[in-house]
Amino acid sequence: MNIKALKAAQLMTTELATIDGTATLREAAALMTKRHVHCLLVPPSDPERCVGVVTIKDIVQVLCEGESVLLDQLRVSDAVTSPALSVQKDFLIGDCIRVMRMSGVRSVPVLDGVRPVGILSFTDVVRAVAQATDAPPQP
Repeated sequence: MNIKALKAAQLMTTELATIDGTATLREAAALMTKRHVHCLLVPPSDPERCVGVVTIKDIVQVLCEGESVLLDQLRVSDAVTSPALSVQKDFLIGDCIRVMRMSGVRSVPVLDGVRPVGILSFTDVVRAVAQATDAPPQP
């Protein structure tokens, strides 16, 4: 199976983890930990706008620049990347991972127009490669 020829919709995770922009960064960190994810989607206040993303990396950046008490003072809206780098559901995986690598992100929202329908991560791609049946047998 040629993983790169698959579409984003075929490998994406459809269970979306979201958080409101008014939540604290500590709440975001707790939710990411609970859900075992590295990022959360932040829905826009205007439905015609694109989704944002807050990541573990964003929270670590805050910790590098200050004390952990900042996580209680700063809101998700203070750290969100909006609009997030996103891909459409029919984009080829090869193109998706190339864009992700060049942009330095590990996951991207997958959109149907402007509506998020999933999230695609490097983990999703590696999982698909590991499960592919065309891999050579292990000695």
